Amino acid sequence: MKLPRFDIDLDKHYKATVVIACPQCSHQTRQHLASMAPDQPLRCSCGADISMPGSALAAARQQADAIKAAYHVR
Repeated sequence: MKLPRFDIDLDKHYKATVVIACPQCSHQTRQHLASMAPDQPLRCSCGADISMPGSALAAARQQADAIKAAYHVR
């Protein structure tokens, strides 16, 4: 399984959202980071699996923490 690419967005309340790019069609799916669990079943609109393994989810949380630290937000 090819790992999905992702990016982190913060909303106006500084809640992290993961933007996951589908490895099949490159469609972007948004999911709140706090509601995600490792290997949680997520499907793209094309039907591809875009679930994030625990290591990718940990990396997303570290990235969100780094962004918040840069903006002096906790």
